[in-house]
Order: sequence, then structure tokens, then C-alpha cells
Amino acid sequence: MKYIIFLLLLLIPVTSFASHSPRNQTSQMGGDPVESFPVPVLFAVNPANVVPDFGDPRGGGTRIHEGQDFRAPKGTPIVSPTKAIVRSVGTGPSAGKFVYTSNPGGESFRYMHLNEIADISVGDRLDVGDYIGTVGDTGNAPDGVYHLHFETIDADRKPIDPYLRLAGTFTIEEQIESLDDVFDKRRDDASYATFLVETFPGIFTQAVQEGIDLPRAIENALEDTNIVSSAEAVADLTRLIESIPSLLPVELEINDTGALVTLLQIYLIYSIEGYERDQLAAAGPTGYYGGITASAVRALQAEEKLSQTGVYDAKTQQVFAARKLDRLNLGN
Repeated sequence: MKYIIFLLLLLIPVTSFASHSPRNQTSQMGGDPVESFPVPVLFAVNPANVVPDFGDPRGGGTRIHEGQDFRAPKGTPIVSPTKAIVRSVGTGPSAGKFVYTSNPGGESFRYMHLNEIADISVGDRLDVGDYIGTVGDTGNAPDGVYHLHFETIDADRKPIDPYLRLAGTFTIEEQIESLDDVFDKRRDDASYATFLVETFPGIFTQAVQEGIDLPRAIENALEDTNIVSSAEAVADLTRLIESIPSLLPVELEINDTGALVTLLQIYLIYSIEGYERDQLAAAGPTGYYGGITASAVRALQAEEKLSQTGVYDAKTQQVFAARKLDRLNLGN
């Protein structure tokens, strides 16, 4: 009987096992390692507020930290920063809930201490921005210290510093697009959408203001907030600010005073950025066309490639009136 079993095993194609081999998963990615990638935590984290901790001592100096920690609220979505193949999914006493992926160039990325793991399986292919799980404190993470422990392992199975390769965050458009995959891999759309809207209102306010299409679950959650009405009010204000240049007479210049100068100052405060704008905002719309106002006009003339006279003349009015404001500068 044992010989029959042995012969049957020989007849089974090797490929039926190969698709689940971690080393084979790595080889499937091929190419070169991705030189830089966005932070894998979708919201609330950017390189500027990340404290590099790769190589720091752990366990009283008995070991070193082989990854990068990203602190974020519990439940914040984690997504793949590169194309990848799911290599391992599970729970361990140290890593807690984890996902390991095979990545380009023979690398492997490791995501640990997750609160939840996405509906993914070994062998699944991930695109950039695809859902992996959520930030948590499982495993040997201190209770309540919610974070993602993220490791990048090279082709020789040696950990390398992820922080050195962080290149900003996903754009607002990419963040919202990633949510489609998040909701595809969850069963609690309504409750999770409510959590996201309540935890990250700034993201969705900006998305509404920019007219970005939102997942249905997020739209439903927004109905119970004032985000949509606030965004509509900002849109109305934007149209009003945009109309100001066409209402002003030409040849406003230094030493002019009155309501028309005030309107010009309001337009400049809300429509430009930089030092000159900040100086004018600090002074406020006084109705007096002084040096600060002239500097702000020159800054916008430079941006629009006009002669930097500091005078609101006919050419300046024509160009300013044609500008469309993607977003108002609402300050802090």
C-alpha cells in the first residue's frame, strides 16, 4: 500500500503546491525593488510626523527593531504601497495579526499588530492601494498603543530601513479610490464608513469640496454629518471670491482707499499662498492699498506671468478674472 501511495504522490503535478510556496511567490514579482513608496497607512500619517525607529533597541537591549512603526487610530486602513502577492496571513504571539507579502525585486513586506485582516488569502495579487487590514495593538504591542509595525525584507532575507524609502502619502484621489477595495473586502460597510467619516472628517470634507466621487457607503455616512452642507457653503464662497476681480475698476494702486480695495484684499487673502498672502492676512482687509497689498498683487502677477507692477491695472484684472480657484486658502 505504501508504494501505491508513493506512486500516486509522484503523479500529482508539482504546480499544485508551488502556487503557495513563499519563495515562488517572491519570484513571481520579478523586476527591481521599488525605490520609494507612500506610507502604507492610508490616513493620518505622513513622513513628517513619523519618528524613525528602525534599529532601535528592544527587549531591554536583547534585540533591535527591524521595522518602522506608524502610529494611527485603531481601525485606520492599511494598504499595499506597491504591487504585491499575499504570502502569509495569520496570528502569532509576537506579531499579532499579520500579513506578509512578496514584492518586486525579491523583497517581502510584513504588516504586524493588525486589528483586523482584510478578506485576502495566500496567493492573492494586490495592486497599489489595495486593502490589507487595519491598525491595531495585537500581539506583543502595548495595549492601546495602536500602530502598524512595517518591515521591508530584501531578497537576501535581511531587514532594511523602510523610512528611507517613504515618499509622502497617497493623494486624496488615491485615498478615496483605495476605499473601493476596502469596502469590497469588508462586510460591515455602514459601521466602518461611519467610523472613517467621524475619525477623518478633513479627508472627506476635502473630497466633497473637490468633487471626488465617493463610495456609496461613505456617501450614506455623510448624510448624518454637516460635511456636505459645509462643503457646499465653501463652494458658494469660492464662486463669490472668484467673481471679485471682474467687479473691480482698473487702476487700483497704492494710497487708494475704500470698499473696492477691501474686496481686492479679500480676494488676495483667499486666493494666493505664500509670505505676501500671510502678511496681508495678518493685517486684514483694511481698505487701504499700502505696501503689503501691493506686494500681494505683485506675487499674484508673478504667478500669472504678468509685469510685477503691484498695480491692479486692466491686464491684471483680465487675468485675475479668468482664474479658477480649485481651493480657497482658508488658513489654519
